[in-house]
Order: sequence, then C-alpha cells, then structure tokens
Amino acid sequence: MKRSVLLISLTVSFLTLLTALPVLAQEATPTSAARRDRIENRVGERQSNMEKRKAEIQAKRTEKQQQIVALMKEKLSAVIDRLNNAAGRLREHVGKLRNRAAEAAKNLGADTSKVETALKETERHIGLAETAIADLKSKISGLESTSTPKDVAQTFRTGVQGIKVHFEDARKNLVNAVKALKDAAKEVRPIRPAEPTGGE
Repeated sequence: MKRSVLLISLTVSFLTLLTALPVLAQEATPTSAARRDRIENRVGERQSNMEKRKAEIQAKRTEKQQQIVALMKEKLSAVIDRLNNAAGRLREHVGKLRNRAAEAAKNLGADTSKVETALKETERHIGLAETAIADLKSKISGLESTSTPKDVAQTFRTGVQGIKVHFEDARKNLVNAVKALKDAAKEVRPIRPAEPTGGE
C-alpha cells in the first residue's frame, strides 16, 4: 500500500511538473519575449509594406486612368471638330445652291420651290446634327468626373452614329435639290434646234 501511495504521489507530482514546465520555461526564457517582439515587428512591417504597395498600385491606376481620359478627350475633341467641319461644309453647299436657285428664278423665271423645299429639309438635318454635336461636346467634360469612361465613350459612339445618319439625310436632300434645280432650269430653257448636217 505504501508503495502504491508513493507511486501515485510521484505520478501526480510528475504530471504537475510536466504541465507547469512549459509555462515556467516560457516565463523563464528572456528570448521568447524578444522573439515575440520580433515576430510582431515583422508582421507590422509586412502590413505596412502591403499598405504602401496598395497605395502605389492605386496611384498608378489613377494616373493611368487620367492618361486614358486625357487621350480620350483629345480624340473625342478631334471627332467633334471634324463633325463641326462637315456641318459647316454642308451649310456652305446649301448657301451655294440657294444662290444658284435665286439666279435661275430671277434670270430664267424658273420655279425653284422644289429646290427650296429640299434645302429646308437639308438645313433641318444639319440643325439636328449640330444639336447632337453640342450634346456630345458637353459629354467630353464629363469624362473626368465619371468612374466609367468606357460608358461615356460608348454613349459618344452612339451619338456619332446618329449624327452620321443626319449628315447622310442632309446629303440626300442636297442631291435632290441639285436635281430639282437642273429640272427647273431645263423646263424654262429653250430647246436648241438640231443643226443641219452637211448633206443638205
């Protein structure tokens, strides 16, 4: 019995010592606290480096987006200029045709009402195109404030396609005006008699 009690007490003492040793060892070694500090410092440095890297990536992304927006604005402004030039040229053609129609009416007494109708329709389409161009020009300034410049660019493309349709309609009406002017001039112009041939 003594032996079993002794054995039990030794076992309990041994188990107690085993459970207390890691705690004692951790508190007893000064290197574990230093090691913990080093680990915390490394973790802090890594987090700091990750945050710096994220900030650098975000700065590069922002700079790249600003470059893209600047390039888009430049190209879209060039498109607006070309569209305005096309509208101006169409208006010049309308003015020239109107002057020719006025001369034909004055000098030949031609009926130029069909010419004027076609020219008015041409001017209507040019006006619609110019309004759409002004609307697109206002969207260019909105590129900087938007987070989705691709959507603005798609809207711009759609607008340009609509303007092209107005230009095509204006050109068709210009062609109709030219034909109407030729027809009006033919109606009042006397037909030349056939020239005699050398055999008579």
